[in-house]
Amino acid sequence: MPRLHLESLFAKIYSAALLDGGLSQVVAEIATAYPTLPVTYQAQCVYRNTLYDSAIFNHGPNAVENLIKAESANPFPPIALTCDPSDIVKTKDTIAPDEVEKLDFYHEFLRDHGNINRATGIILHRHGVDTAFIAANFPKEFSERDEEGINALLRQLRPHLQGAFKLLLEVKAREIQAQNHEIWLEQIPTAAIIVDPTLKILQMNSIAETTLPDHPVLTASGITRQLGARSLAARRQIEHAIGRAYEFATPVGPVEIQEPEFGSGLLFAIPIAKKTDISLTLEPFLTPRLPILVTYFSSQDKPRRAHEILSATLGISKRESELVQELIAGCTLRDATDRLGISYNTGRNQLASAQSKAGCRSQTDLVRKATQILARLPNTAVDK
Repeated sequence: MPRLHLESLFAKIYSAALLDGGLSQVVAEIATAYPTLPVTYQAQCVYRNTLYDSAIFNHGPNAVENLIKAESANPFPPIALTCDPSDIVKTKDTIAPDEVEKLDFYHEFLRDHGNINRATGIILHRHGVDTAFIAANFPKEFSERDEEGINALLRQLRPHLQGAFKLLLEVKAREIQAQNHEIWLEQIPTAAIIVDPTLKILQMNSIAETTLPDHPVLTASGITRQLGARSLAARRQIEHAIGRAYEFATPVGPVEIQEPEFGSGLLFAIPIAKKTDISLTLEPFLTPRLPILVTYFSSQDKPRRAHEILSATLGISKRESELVQELIAGCTLRDATDRLGISYNTGRNQLASAQSKAGCRSQTDLVRKATQILARLPNTAVDK
């Protein structure tokens, strides 16, 4: 069996995790040193058999495509949810190699991609039914002596690989927390609050800071400042709107909230796309994954200009909202750009940006949504 230079590999483990955004390069180096050994790195939802990320080496041609196409269940990943991550994990301790060979997945994938009937893995991280792991997959003809040599190597690598993955998650989590929405949040002309899917308040603009203590509908309670409402019915509506915005990653609203003493109001919940580029490898293990912008308009509010309303409810810029207003008025995009004194290409870019932010698939969809919003807010002042 070949030998790896462990000191060099230990250093590469941490540098690869921090600089390359993952551990695939380290797995590739192991696979290069042991060309007859199929090696995998996988991050996946175990029970849905959904791969978030994968790096597969020494499995032969079209291995990734065939793994994704496989219809039967892979018997190895579920073991990752119940095993002890403080040691290497041998699948043969849970399911015998000869039993593996009787399974549909063996005939569908394992036999043709290495003739694999057992594996030894390192659990990098677990989060619910999502797990990330590195595995050495042993061909049926792989000798017991060589297998023990690989297991000894994995046992040495385990704490370093787990430590590097934990460090990577910590760094990325801090990057998310460090995102500052204050500048654009202050541009929203009504109470604007950023929450996570549990309704914990992450940030708010100065209008919200001032009005929330005496707000007729919204509340902020507890040490962790949870967004709530003064009535149970309103709270349920808010929870439902934020839940839908988070689940489907699309804007929700207007949601009409009736408060007998204060009239009606309209609530909007808009997912905020993260600026940092987080790889799919890490996405399942970082929470909250998608902050939600919540804005609320009361019928008691003073009249607001239409572009302010559209900017706040759709999460678009002032320039983009001005363009949308021209389209609502029946202008073509060419006419709208002429009236606004901007180039046609600039108008096209603003329109594409507005559609993306508002979760609309087309110009028609965007104009329809914006028209409905303005029609439902009677105190909207028309821009001159």
